[in-house]
Amino acid sequence: MKFNTITFGIIGTCLSIFLYHPLSAQEKRATLTGTAYETVNGRLVPLRQATLSIQNMGISLSTDGSGKFEFKDLPTGKIALHGQFVGKVSLDTAINLIDNQQIQLVFRDNSFRLDEVGVTAEASSKNAATSSVIGRAAIEHLQANSLADVMSLMPGARASNPDLTNSKQINIRQIVGASSDNFNAFGTSIIVNGAPTSNNANMQVMNPVGVGLNSSMSGGASAAGGIDVRNIPIQNIESVEVIRGIPSVEYGDVASGAVIVNQKAGKQPLTIEARTNPNLYSFMANQGIQLAESKGALNLGADYSYNVTKPEEGNVFYQRATFNTLYSRGLLNNRLSTNTALAFNFGKSTRKQNPDDERTFLETSGKEVGFNLNTNGTLSFTDKWLKNIRYTLSGNYQHKDSYLKSQYTNATAPYSMTYTDGAVLSNRPGQAIYDADGNQITNIPAGEESLYAVYLPATYVGEYGIDGREFSGFAKAMASFFNKVGNTQHKWVIGADFKYDKNFGDGKQFVDSLPPIRNSQVPNSTTRKRTFREVPGLQQFGLFAQENFTAHFGAHDLNIEAGIRYDLFSGGHSALSPRINANFELIPNVLTLRGGYGLLAKAPSLTYLHPERAYFEYVNINELASTIPADQQLFITTTRVFDTENSDLKIAKNKKSELGFDLQLGKSQLRVTGFQEQLIDGYSYSYLPNSFQSVDYIEYKRANANADLVGTHNPILSKYFMPNNTNRLEKKGVEMELHLKRIDAIRTQFSINGMYLWRKAFSSNYTYYDSESGLGATNRTHVGLYAPDMEVNYHKAASTSIRATHNIPSIGLAITLTAETIWNDTNWKVYGNDSIPLSYISKYDGQVYDFDPSKKDEAEFKNIVRKVSRPEELKESLPAFMNFNINITKEIRDIMRVSFFANNMFRSYPNHRSDRVKSEYISRNSNNPYFFGLNLALIIK
Repeated sequence: MKFNTITFGIIGTCLSIFLYHPLSAQEKRATLTGTAYETVNGRLVPLRQATLSIQNMGISLSTDGSGKFEFKDLPTGKIALHGQFVGKVSLDTAINLIDNQQIQLVFRDNSFRLDEVGVTAEASSKNAATSSVIGRAAIEHLQANSLADVMSLMPGARASNPDLTNSKQINIRQIVGASSDNFNAFGTSIIVNGAPTSNNANMQVMNPVGVGLNSSMSGGASAAGGIDVRNIPIQNIESVEVIRGIPSVEYGDVASGAVIVNQKAGKQPLTIEARTNPNLYSFMANQGIQLAESKGALNLGADYSYNVTKPEEGNVFYQRATFNTLYSRGLLNNRLSTNTALAFNFGKSTRKQNPDDERTFLETSGKEVGFNLNTNGTLSFTDKWLKNIRYTLSGNYQHKDSYLKSQYTNATAPYSMTYTDGAVLSNRPGQAIYDADGNQITNIPAGEESLYAVYLPATYVGEYGIDGREFSGFAKAMASFFNKVGNTQHKWVIGADFKYDKNFGDGKQFVDSLPPIRNSQVPNSTTRKRTFREVPGLQQFGLFAQENFTAHFGAHDLNIEAGIRYDLFSGGHSALSPRINANFELIPNVLTLRGGYGLLAKAPSLTYLHPERAYFEYVNINELASTIPADQQLFITTTRVFDTENSDLKIAKNKKSELGFDLQLGKSQLRVTGFQEQLIDGYSYSYLPNSFQSVDYIEYKRANANADLVGTHNPILSKYFMPNNTNRLEKKGVEMELHLKRIDAIRTQFSINGMYLWRKAFSSNYTYYDSESGLGATNRTHVGLYAPDMEVNYHKAASTSIRATHNIPSIGLAITLTAETIWNDTNWKVYGNDSIPLSYISKYDGQVYDFDPSKKDEAEFKNIVRKVSRPEELKESLPAFMNFNINITKEIRDIMRVSFFANNMFRSYPNHRSDRVKSEYISRNSNNPYFFGLNLALIIK
């Protein structure tokens, strides 16, 4: 079936459902009322501001000051009522509503004194997409220091040692142990209090057109990846939901998945925590204060962390401080539930100069200071159709200040202070210089008479910085409707959102006479200052509509969530994203079949959409090292400037499909999901055929000090990176999650999760090759173009995590032993035609011509013919190995909690003899050394 057929089928289904919703006149309706309680010193006490919802109807409300609630005008039949409150165990109650009914709900404290403690990720029932929820108990048990740490509970993931010295990004469904996938993280939406965070305005990179976009300067998130989640306060998170499957059309600007962060809202005791491990210490405090009657609740949280890379390297460290407050209140007789949050974050990566470093004098700093203001709410209605209107308004500002100081060696290179294409400056500011024929060599633009060209010394100390001031604004409104027709239920949603990203920073800054060192891999390339505030902002406007259809066939239920999303981006780009998730209860309360398909779209960041220009310096003459008297020596350079913006840049898309089943036997559950993804038009910085420009490189000479200048013309190619859509990724795999019922006889619960993943990564771009080097005009060559499939990377791996959680409720003790196993880890490359180019770019005119293989040995072309080397053609298959971790949490009465963890507790570092290079050995666990930590929490009620 073609993609267009699927797309239009989903659109047609959605439109038919939206346009035809007959309301049965015979439908019976009823009211559900009740009171929510908590237990305090053995007594039931009314619990106010507990959130109650009937999710399949899109109805939610908060209990009043007496803990009472009332759902009016409900259709009779089966109702799934969900209740939650900060620090309490969530309630899920099934009610068969026949007539007006009154119920009583009792919330239990979410502590380690429960028979079954939630210290693992659990399958989410909130939406149709494949997702997992991680509760507060699991976060505390893990001693998570950032949002990235909780991802170790996902299928196929591994625990990593807590570390804040490097930026932390979220990847979804990634090869275990693999390095960070920039686009995976870039396409993962992190949603806090209903608003997505954004890395779209990140421009903290010095020279992307010369070196690419994979790294950031002085720490922090890469401009090519996702946000740095170290900035999200961990101490005030109540739960985290990770959507690995096909998210609702409500979520835009996403390609991989979504991570939904729910912060604490409501009363809670003052909790003060101290955390330490060999590299880090941290202090945290949070409290929820219930205000006077009907005045709502105020939650406050703060933390400070100090992390060194290694204990013996005290000059390299990271500091973090956060503060957040959230005010929640019910208005209009609790019909309007509102949350308003203000968060402040400070993070600083520092490398002080090592007193023993007398060679590089390296010193770096990456500081980030920001705040976020967010308000969101839900207005509920008793209308038979319209159930609620939800809104979110958010503004986020981050000031990033990156600094680097280093002494460079072998740094000789030309540098001219002009920004004008074709300018020819000398070491004599404003002076015109002529050749032997009387033609003026210098070309001094108007207003640049005081500028000059310099030849950088072989060794110098360079200092430079990047000032970024990122703003992200977001607004969303959506309305939910519900009606029931016979044995079918219809919940449908329509909404719109708007997102704006802009960088107001001063940009790249350095002293003109001591610029950043050039990239030696790109001849003659250089860099210039750039002001970010001149870069236009990125605007995104989205419209979405979705139907959640439920049909009852006797005891069997069919649920279909189908929707369509339309996004309009800056520059006239647009994307249509149909998505559908469906499940069918084949055996009631036992076996459910699931499936889904969706198209996800991710906007380019500002660095892709508005790249900086490419600068080159060509030395026309250099007499600075000659025997000519100093006052007569000439140094002349020609500056060429090229626009690198790609007008053909498209919106990156990811096709996702899933098929799976859920098996429920009592309190034991097995969930298996097969999935497949195909990334289309992924973003990259690389060469393109039009990023090679033919340049007339003129070099001047004279026979002696008094001779006139005579020029020689040489055609060469200037080359630079451009943003493009050549990144391709295909992956498929199977996830498994098994949660067994607690064995009361041994007080232990077992759970297993795992993933098999096959991954194919390649570029749809040509591979470009030439063997030229140096700065001069001699020996410059054409550039060979090899087939896009010259190198295709494959990787497959299978891994499992077995967790045994032993708990003794009476003393508040929980112990989790985790056995992580990588069963198979294999990588290899498949090479195409890697010895003869298909075509070449001529240095004479910059045009692409077919290559005649019979000319491969001619002097003009021999430098574009690669020497065949296939080092990774042989598969590297790593054998299975296991890693053991332990987590222990003990509650001391109700005033203290002690947690301890040890990763790689048996210090397992197996070595594998390489299949490719028999003399090399690969350490299987070197990146996860033995590590331990302790957390103490004082609870003041």
